[in-house]
Parts: sequence; C-alpha cells; structure tokens
Amino acid sequence: MNNSIDLRLDLATAQDLRNALYDLGEHQAAGRAIPHMDTDMSSRLGALLRELDIRLGGSGRFVA
Repeated sequence: MNNSIDLRLDLATAQDLRNALYDLGEHQAAGRAIPHMDTDMSSRLGALLRELDIRLGGSGRFVA
C-alpha cells in the first residue's frame, strides 16, 4: 500500500510555500510578525492548498 501523495510545484509556488513556512516558524519561535501575502502569492498557495485537500480526500473547500 502506497501512502504517499505527489504534488508538482512550479518555482513560484515552491518559493511561496518555503517563505510562508519560514515566516510561520519565525513567528512561532521569536514572535516576529507574519507578513501579508500579495494577491499572486495568496492565489498560488490557495490553489496548492485546494489540490492538497482534494488529494487527501477532501472537497477542496475550506469553510471557517
């Protein structure tokens, strides 16, 4: 049984993901503010999150 999920990322999305995770880690570790994302970064990471949710069996919709 294969328990892996493979996602391919374009360069911009990979950089956005790295930067967002780094900023979150710095916020947790040192209380540094998390910078606001620009529209393009938000769109790319939103699309990645939707795709990941679908691959995990979700609907791709996140409702608060």
